[in-house]
Amino acid sequence: MRSLVSFKNIKKSYDGEKLVVRNLNLDVHEGEFLTLLGPSGSGKTTSLMMLAGFETPSDGEIYLREKPLHTLPPHQRDIGMVFQNYALFPHMTVAENLAFPLSIRRLSKADIKERVSRILDMIKLTSLADRYPAQMSGGQQQRVALARALVFEPKLVLMDEPLGALDKQLREHMQLEIKQLHQMLGLTIVYVTHDQSEAMTMSDRVAVFNDGMIQQMDSPGKLYEQPDNAFVAGFIGENNSLLATQLRAEGEYYRVQLDDGCQLSALKVRPSSPGKKIQLSIRPERINVNAPAAGDQQVKAKIQQFIYLGDHVRMLTEVAGQGGFMVKLSPAKMDSRWQPGSEVMLSWQPEHLRALDVMLQ
Repeated sequence: MRSLVSFKNIKKSYDGEKLVVRNLNLDVHEGEFLTLLGPSGSGKTTSLMMLAGFETPSDGEIYLREKPLHTLPPHQRDIGMVFQNYALFPHMTVAENLAFPLSIRRLSKADIKERVSRILDMIKLTSLADRYPAQMSGGQQQRVALARALVFEPKLVLMDEPLGALDKQLREHMQLEIKQLHQMLGLTIVYVTHDQSEAMTMSDRVAVFNDGMIQQMDSPGKLYEQPDNAFVAGFIGENNSLLATQLRAEGEYYRVQLDDGCQLSALKVRPSSPGKKIQLSIRPERINVNAPAAGDQQVKAKIQQFIYLGDHVRMLTEVAGQGGFMVKLSPAKMDSRWQPGSEVMLSWQPEHLRALDVMLQ
């Protein structure tokens, strides 16, 4: 796929010592929805702001369509920007807010009127054209902010936590609207969020940031099913971790031993050597209770508690002395004999247990 944006060996430090972005190499494909996901301070927003032109890299170069961006101020980069706080002009009506980026680009009055009318129709706010931001709901203001970023038909749209101020229901509705606009207009979008469910819902690819670096960049499905390390496994969706000792390699698997002596096979993901402590990962919905299938491996577990969540039940257990090991179950699969303190057998297919980071000893 053709790259629209390329980050080449980008580093960023605010104090000349600590790097908040370190050796970032990233290509954004034309027409894709790429999300930069990570906790606060991971470097995702700083990376976005360097692309927008509001921050300057300490080292490295950013290219837009193979042209370096460092000489261009933000308003000349042909990039649309949507912020969490909307950043609408309070003294301008909706129509005037939308016309502003067109007027500074010296479009004719007729072109401005036609484009504003078209974008208002697209976001279904034609009836609110003469209202001021203070007269509108948060969702309406965010829709206007999105339209203002699109009205001048930029090559690229950047979004920094744009739905963070909205309630859950409205946020989910706006996720679908943004995704529909992305597909309908063929936009290239770089989106920043710390909300992993938002990233999984909207993105073609997700770059997971931590400590100034991309830990893994992949499709949402691959990030969830095939995490590269313990951070990604824990940050994307719900995950169980078990600490074990690596005994030996067996083809694609490691043979590992839990603290209670139970031996298991875990898919090789990160390199390890015999005798090393290694972190294992498995998703809670991959686990069966007292119902092993052909080829399953089994461990004993003691039930700690149940958490009822309507469409599923979370059963917390203790495995090999490690508590909080979670199983997700349909309420229909619950057994009245299961009580806190009772023992059950947990089982899963070996390929669903992944051997991730080697632990320092």
